[in-house]
Amino acid sequence: MNRSDKVSGRLKLPRNPLFRLLLINGLAGIAIAGLVLGGIFWANIGNLRVLVLNSADPVVPVVMLAIGLVITLGSVVMGSAVMLLGENDNERPPTLRAKRFPLQNDPQPIPVAARGQHRRDI
Repeated sequence: MNRSDKVSGRLKLPRNPLFRLLLINGLAGIAIAGLVLGGIFWANIGNLRVLVLNSADPVVPVVMLAIGLVITLGSVVMGSAVMLLGENDNERPPTLRAKRFPLQNDPQPIPVAARGQHRRDI
C-alpha cells in the first residue's frame, strides 16, 4: 500500500505556488475573522451580544456578521500576501524614497510660461 493510498486528515495543498499562497492566507484570514467575531461578542461591542441573544432567530445575524468578516478579513490577508510577493527577504528595503532614487545634483526650478485664457462673462 502506497503512502498516497492512505487517507490522511491533512489538507492537500495545490501544487501551484500562487494558489497555495492564496489558500494558506485565506485560511489565516478566516481564522482571524473568527477571532474578531468572538471578540466582538465577548466585549459586547455596541450591545450586540444582548441584541443577538434576545432576537427571535439569533443564528441569522451571527452568520451575516461572520460572512462579512470572512470576506473582508480573508481578502485583506490574501491581498497583503500577494502585495508582499515582490519583497526580497535578504535585504531590508530603504525607508526613504531618497535612498531608493538618489539625486545626482540638486533640483533646479525650470521657468515655464503660462498663457492665460480670456474668459467672457455671460
